[in-house]
Amino acid sequence: MCNGCVQKEYPDRGNTCLENGSYLMNYLCCASCHQRDFVLISNKATEDDDGEEIVTYDHVCKNCDHVIARHEYTFSVVDEYQEYTMLCMLCGKAEDSISVLPDDPRQSAPLF
Repeated sequence: MCNGCVQKEYPDRGNTCLENGSYLMNYLCCASCHQRDFVLISNKATEDDDGEEIVTYDHVCKNCDHVIARHEYTFSVVDEYQEYTMLCMLCGKAEDSISVLPDDPRQSAPLF
């Protein structure tokens, strides 16, 4: 992973978790070849570990194959919620939780 390729290391992305793709707004240029071109995805792997789906891949410079960042995305179901996380020097860090029920109990107004 290369901190010379990004504007900000691990920017806070709130609840925006990317399973694939790249956050190009945070990409300066390749620190190795100094070109600002497309960022490719390589070495993509999906693993299912005890009900948790883990997707990992490398962000790579199109011109020189320099590894810009390693991306990790996780998905799991905990109780009645879908839990998402993302950690990547380029794309940032984020977490999200969504209810699997039609009405999210956390969003309900108290009756009294």
